[in-house]
Amino acid sequence: MSRGLAIHRTAIVVGLQNHREADRIVRLLIPENGRISALARSARSSSKRFGGTLDIGNRLEVTLRPPRSIDGWWGLEAATLEDGRAHIRSDLERLSLLAYCTEVCSKLAREGHAEPKLFGLLDMTLSLLDAMTSAPTPCFRLGLEAKALTFAGLCPQMLRCANCEDPLQGPITLSATGAHHRACNSAGPEVSVGWLETVEQARRTPLRESIDTPMPPGPIWALAEAIESHLGTRLRSRSVLATLSA
Repeated sequence: MSRGLAIHRTAIVVGLQNHREADRIVRLLIPENGRISALARSARSSSKRFGGTLDIGNRLEVTLRPPRSIDGWWGLEAATLEDGRAHIRSDLERLSLLAYCTEVCSKLAREGHAEPKLFGLLDMTLSLLDAMTSAPTPCFRLGLEAKALTFAGLCPQMLRCANCEDPLQGPITLSATGAHHRACNSAGPEVSVGWLETVEQARRTPLRESIDTPMPPGPIWALAEAIESHLGTRLRSRSVLATLSA
């Protein structure tokens, strides 16, 4: 693809990094291109060029120029705000959820590969958060995590033992690969069948149905830990969200 050929895409801002004195590296999640990094020249020195559009979670219509090399940056030529998620930003817990959900979906997305499902999941999640008047139950976040893992091809086995494939009964533990009979795998926190069924229901149904769903007692960060295990690093936004939702 020629460097001189500009393309237009719908994108969600998933990360920002200052570059040199006036520029900014903008991380975007795009259905057709997955996660990309784009150089926005003079983004910090000129308030007119991007006009406050470059904020985490914003959905934009962008004009991009492809990189000159495989590992190079894209060029962000222009950006028009489609949805600034303004209502989320008035509530600290929902704003922390915005940051967390954005990090989960973007980190699981591949660079330079089409990711329409993860883009659609993140866009819908942020739209739902923006329409809420208060924070959802933990089931909403667990549903988001389960769906994101599924779309990344990594969903843990929830309804059968990940080791022996038999139905779950008796003491059950949970690891990054799924649920286990304790006799098959004793590592990980203990969970109930009810907890597993609630998470599996949230994974399979529209996310809006999980907004008010109560969670049975169990390890509410288990799927976050599965994501971190896959990524090989901690989710930076998790600690803030955990403090607010404790």
